[in-house]
Amino acid sequence: MKRLWYVDIQRREDAIAIRVLNVFDGCEAEEPVEARVRNAADVEAILRALKPMAFISRRHMEVNGLGSLLRIASLPRTPIGVIVERALAALDSPPSSVMVTSFLTREEISRCLRRNAQSRSSPAPDERGRAE
Repeated sequence: MKRLWYVDIQRREDAIAIRVLNVFDGCEAEEPVEARVRNAADVEAILRALKPMAFISRRHMEVNGLGSLLRIASLPRTPIGVIVERALAALDSPPSSVMVTSFLTREEISRCLRRNAQSRSSPAPDERGRAE
């Protein structure tokens, strides 16, 4: 089933964690799809594959919950180049926002992470959508 997802990127000690979670939509929640990548080029490739369409503040997510994202018509659309540039610039600071994708299936999300992780030095997500 196609669902709305959001992308959360955070730098860890030894890697960059990319976590893609489905937005609450009244259906059963799916497990997040995750990848750990080593550099900004990996992050850029994954973001370009996922094609996020907007930013939303992390604070908004914390206060209003995931269901508030369902009003996607009111989200300001941001060109992919701007999203990538802003996400890469924010890698070395505390994350203040997450990115929202268009409607995709979990399999499509996994393929985006797996294809881009396999083409680089980063481990690919397993069948459960996790990569170490």
